[in-house]
Order: sequence, then structure tokens, then C-alpha cells
Amino acid sequence: MRLLKFSNFFWGIVLALLIILSIAYSFISTDAPYYLSMARDVSRGFVPYRDIFTSYTPVMMYLNSFVHYFTGDPSYQLLLAFQYVVIAIGVGFFYQICRIEKLGKKSSVFLSLLLFIAILSSDGTYINLEVYVILFTFIAYYLLIKKQFFWCGVFLALGFFSKQYGIFNFLPFFLLIIAYHGYNRRHLGKFILGGLLPLLVFLTYFVIIGQVEVTDLVLQLTGSGYDFEMIELETTWFRFLAGSKIFLLLLVPLFFSGIKPFRNNIDIILIIGILVNFLPLYIQTVSHYFLLTFPYVFLLMARNLNLLSKRLLVMSNLTLIVTAGLLFVRIYKYRDVYSEQLELAAETSKEYPAGSDVFLYKHFRFLYILNDYRNPVLEEIGYRYGFEPDKEFKKRYKVLSVEDWYD
Repeated sequence: MRLLKFSNFFWGIVLALLIILSIAYSFISTDAPYYLSMARDVSRGFVPYRDIFTSYTPVMMYLNSFVHYFTGDPSYQLLLAFQYVVIAIGVGFFYQICRIEKLGKKSSVFLSLLLFIAILSSDGTYINLEVYVILFTFIAYYLLIKKQFFWCGVFLALGFFSKQYGIFNFLPFFLLIIAYHGYNRRHLGKFILGGLLPLLVFLTYFVIIGQVEVTDLVLQLTGSGYDFEMIELETTWFRFLAGSKIFLLLLVPLFFSGIKPFRNNIDIILIIGILVNFLPLYIQTVSHYFLLTFPYVFLLMARNLNLLSKRLLVMSNLTLIVTAGLLFVRIYKYRDVYSEQLELAAETSKEYPAGSDVFLYKHFRFLYILNDYRNPVLEEIGYRYGFEPDKEFKKRYKVLSVEDWYD
């Protein structure tokens, strides 16, 4: 079909342009200093939960620590490019799943391009943990179809160890194994054992080798110090729509496909997968939280969207136009932020040289990356978002924030 072939060519160029522009005009977002500072510290021999107080599971930090280890002092743009490689690998596995689901090459390419652009437009141009959960979810689904149940469990657990919310994927995958391959205790047993293996490795490494106290480990990973006071739990419709706009756009072509999910067990389970990944939205309705639903949304598309239908292809292209357009607007809107961050980094380095022990909070946290500042209270506080230093704290440590600097 000519329109489908042209669409793939056009959106391939658009994706390449979006990648180039989003890296060229990237800036250090709110969450990035937390994750990347930990990755840097890990590359220098620090052990999370023992030497660094953190409420997150560690896979992303360890993967990014290799970038630090092999490059010495990677730029933020290089670390963002590494995240794009992670996204690309996940999209590659999705493409393979599409082919297994009997989609043609052109349709599989189109949906893969839509997935990549949708991820970027839903905060994928900012450093986050959710893209790693997406990667491991697609790998696990691919292995499930291939009847590799043990490794399916392993990679699904790696999703959990990328971010705790990945635990919600075990329910739909348990049901998917039964739906695809029938109820078989041996299959399910392998899946469960695979899921337990990363947990065993995690406990062995941190508790036995790293000498992390079990109570400290549990307290940190169950949210101690997560700073819930910093989170607005009251969800307004406006906040929900702002966060969910890409997710809602992706439902448009599915709606017009005439999908009848309740006639197919697998589709029902994929919808359950979407619903269980709505649970983190109780905490926040930011765009990257909706990324957790994307594997299930796109698997539904792969199973139900007939892109050989001109009507559905036009609707899908319209979805892509809006999705890519929103990303172009955001890139343009924040194009000067990184330059401003660099200017402030140069200014602050005159008083606090690079590598100094400085505690940063609020909007100055990006200086952990640009000026390689060392957190003086890693064990006690770590890179917590909402910690407010009092007068006594400021007497003991160098503290830098917007208020302190401009006062």
C-alpha cells in the first residue's frame, strides 16, 4: 500500500529529526539529577542502600554507571542518547512481536515508529525509569510467546528492579501464559522461579556482599524518605488530561478499529495490564507514569489495528501528527533552558569549585551533574526531593539553592 510505505518513510525522517533536536536542545530535568548522580556514585564504588539512601530499585543506575565507567565523565547528552538506545531496543522487540502476530513488515514498522515517537512525546526525552520497565516488559512478552517461561520471569523481574511499579506486570503476564499456552503448572513454575532469580541475586549482592542491613533495605524500598509531602495527591481533571494526553491520543485509532476485546481472552488480559498500571497514577498523573501502560496499548494495536484499511491508517497518521507536534512544541519551548543551566553552573563554580561537597536542593539539583558536586549526606538523606535543610544543617554543610544563591 503506497500510503503506508510513504507514511513509514515520512515518520522515519520525523523520528530522526526529533531525536537530533531533543538531544541538541535537551536540559537536565527534575528527576535526572537523582538517577544520574546515583549512577555516577555507583561507578565510583558506592553501594546503594548502604552508602546512598534511596527509595528506588537499582537497575537503571547500574546500567548508566557503565556509561560513566567507560567514558569517565559523560555529558548529559550522551546519557540521554544511552536512554534512546534503551528505547530503541524495546521498540525492536515490539517489532518482532508484531511480526509474530502476523503483521506485515510495513505495518510493523509503522507501529514501531508510532511507539518510539509516543514514548519520546510522553516525557521520554527526559531521563526516567519507566523506559527501562517498557524494555523489559516487551522482552518478557517476546519470551512468553516463545515459551521461554523462566526467562520471561527473569526479565519481568528486571522491570520491577528498574522501578517498583513493574511489580504490577506479574498479574497480566501470569494470565497471559495461561491464555497463550493453557494452564500448565510446569510453565507457571518456571515463570515464578525466573521471577525469583533476580530477587535472589539482588539480596545476595546487597545484603551478603554489600552488607546492607535488611531493615534498611526494606525501609528504603518501601518508600521511606520518598517525600510524599512533595506530591500533590489531589488529582484534578486538568492535571489528569495534561499527563494522559499521549495515552488518550493512542486510544483514538484503537477506538476506530472496532476492537471487541471481550471476545478474546488475550485482549481482555492486555486491558487488565493497562488497568493495573493505572495504580501508580494515584501518586501522580505525570506523563511518564502513563508510559507504564504503553506495552499493553501497543500490543492491543498489534493485534487489532488493520493498517491496510485506509481509514485506520489516516486516523493513525493523525494521531502521529498531533503526538509529534506536541513534542516539537515542547522542544522549542524549552530550547534555551540548558544554556541557562550551563551559565549558572559556571557562575556557581567560581564560589564552589567542581567536585566540592555541596548539598543541593530544589531547582539547583542539576548542578550535581554539571559541576560534579558531591552530596555530603548520601547515607542519611541521599538525593531526596523534598528534604528542607534547617539552620543547623546549613551550619554543618555547604548548601546551595535558588534562595541561598540569590540572597
